[in-house]
Amino acid sequence: MPPDSDAGVAHDSTALDATDRRFWREIWDSVPAAVAAEHGIERRQFGPIQATIVTELAQVGMLNLVLGAAEPGAVADGHLAAAAVWAAERGVSPYISVTPGLAEAESAGAWLSENGFEPAYAWMKFVRDPHPPRFKVPDDVEIVEVRDGAEDPFGMIAATGFGMPAWAATFFAQLPGRDDWRCYVARIDGEAVACGAMLLDGGIAEFGVGATLEPARRRGCQLALLHRRIVDAAAAGCHTLLVETGERVPDRPSSSYRNILRAGFEEAYLRPNWKPARE
Repeated sequence: MPPDSDAGVAHDSTALDATDRRFWREIWDSVPAAVAAEHGIERRQFGPIQATIVTELAQVGMLNLVLGAAEPGAVADGHLAAAAVWAAERGVSPYISVTPGLAEAESAGAWLSENGFEPAYAWMKFVRDPHPPRFKVPDDVEIVEVRDGAEDPFGMIAATGFGMPAWAATFFAQLPGRDDWRCYVARIDGEAVACGAMLLDGGIAEFGVGATLEPARRRGCQLALLHRRIVDAAAAGCHTLLVETGERVPDRPSSSYRNILRAGFEEAYLRPNWKPARE
């Protein structure tokens, strides 16, 4: 039987991790080659480990990721070490994520601790089954599916909402219309002010790229985007819905966390991230 969240929603952490790696891999693969070369956007596979980096944004943990450290052979076969060296050689301090409960989680944690890494800001993973949403959304927020990134400012909203430079819109602008991706914008008074995306992957729907422009925050845009994606994921036949946000700590905002719980998601597990220790 797959493990459950504390509230009982069945999930398979190995399958969720595989979807998560695909989610980030396809974002990287969607970036035009010229943009990738100009800004140091690279992806490399080391056995079961996937590393994605942006040398021009070397300190942004969301973008510099080493995923799969708890997969079989990641530590014993030297893949984790190779990925860490590769990122360091490019001047990047990535988040190295270790999913608890998987085969090599303890070995990965021990290796990281012994090799100059320390725990950093962790991410909470949430799961939900596809039952119909029971929460209300604002009447003045319209959700529109985007099928062509050139027709709507999907990428711009994502980059601006995440506090990234304008060129970073290219990380997300090519996702609308991509196979298995569903991308949306929220509009208020006809103006696109927020965005969200969803990857459909073999029965699992991963939600992400949720960002809102500053003037439209606290208007319920992200809750409305969650509602639409839940409905569409159920219609697509998905059995497990996945989303993540940063862990709740006193000095960080938690509006995203509250929205996710309000939308019927349940805490599945806290996934630690490791970074090179500060000297």
